[in-house]
Amino acid sequence: MESSAPIRALEERLIAGMKNSDVATLTELVHDDLLFTGHNGQLYTKEMDLDAHRSGNIEIYDITVSEQEIMPYGDVIIVSVKKEISGSFFGETEVGLFRFTRVWKQFGSTWQVIAGHSTQISK
Repeated sequence: MESSAPIRALEERLIAGMKNSDVATLTELVHDDLLFTGHNGQLYTKEMDLDAHRSGNIEIYDITVSEQEIMPYGDVIIVSVKKEISGSFFGETEVGLFRFTRVWKQFGSTWQVIAGHSTQISK
């Protein structure tokens, strides 16, 4: 991939999908075999994430992105990004600063998130 613009656009779609609990967009952008490690150390699958959005257990009020780094490696692209997130998560309102690492993999002509990790950080 010559330019990071396509992945930046996919990252923007992913964030919009998260903010709007848009299950159709999240289904499209996240691979069925997703393995995501949350900031609490818990492992999450695609279905766990989609179920939380479907049920209303996740309601994101705002996501502010900064310090985005995109590193392409053939059919894999690694994204590291800092995000300030506010929302309601399983009944608890939270605001925090996080560093996310996402691995996008190309499947044919489609890019999907196959793995990720988040860490809560201080300002």
